[in-house]
Amino acid sequence: MPNVIIIEPSQYLRMPWKNGLGETLEIQRHEDKIGLRFRISQASVVENGMFSDFSGLHRTLVLLSGEGMTLGHKNGSNRQLNTLSKPLNMARFSGGDETHATLKNGKIEDLNIMVRDTDTQARIEAYTAPCSFSFSNNDTLFSGFYCNEKCTLEIDNGEVVNGEIVSVDAHSTVIFSKDTRVLLSQGSGVFIQVFASN
Repeated sequence: MPNVIIIEPSQYLRMPWKNGLGETLEIQRHEDKIGLRFRISQASVVENGMFSDFSGLHRTLVLLSGEGMTLGHKNGSNRQLNTLSKPLNMARFSGGDETHATLKNGKIEDLNIMVRDTDTQARIEAYTAPCSFSFSNNDTLFSGFYCNEKCTLEIDNGEVVNGEIVSVDAHSTVIFSKDTRVLLSQGSGVFIQVFASN
């Protein structure tokens, strides 16, 4: 359909973790002359342990499946705790924090969105059907919807009179290139929009 691209999990790029303790499925990545500007990826956490150091990036982590985990963050004398107990719970923290993950009861899957904290921001919202959301795509670096389960979306971006209904498989990502209104009639997922902050 016009102005929409669907990326399936088989198209994600499999990459080793920075700390060597696992691997991630890279969904989107953007680099410029300064370095990494943003990255969206999906990963499994199978054991308790420290997160990689991503100083200079702001992170949002969304629980996709599993019984949850607790994230403890330390930055100097500052401490923060996030408890993710059900799918689509999310934590926001600095990539430079010393972050330790403690699993509640075995493996979890998560979605990780990282943006450069000096000039980039992300709007990240979890949605469960039935609901609708809309957004402007002006001056954005990325706009997409990650489907955490099989989703049915009616996408109205002005190309079709009544919008077009699409069925998207679990763990696939829909990328938008125009201002869009989305009606989510089945499933759940995460809307991600990345844009310049200055």
